[in-house]
Amino acid sequence: MNIISIDHENNQVQSDYHVWEIVSNNDGKFLLLQREEEGRFIAAEADVKKKHIWEVKEIAYRGPNGDTFFYDEDSGILKL
Repeated sequence: MNIISIDHENNQVQSDYHVWEIVSNNDGKFLLLQREEEGRFIAAEADVKKKHIWEVKEIAYRGPNGDTFFYDEDSGILKL
């Protein structure tokens, strides 16, 4: 998916088809995103420079302060 726009003030990213919530922003280079659809959460990682988003089933994302994140379809993305 392509990034159409990023609204840092409202913590949202607009892609081709969805609006995503920004969970973590790694120096404006990479974003950890989620959205809710039919009672389930969907996680994604985004490369801001390439303007690309890809959905993930597992998170391989390290926050800017060394934060570790866990993804669950029922609960969404949680910071450990």
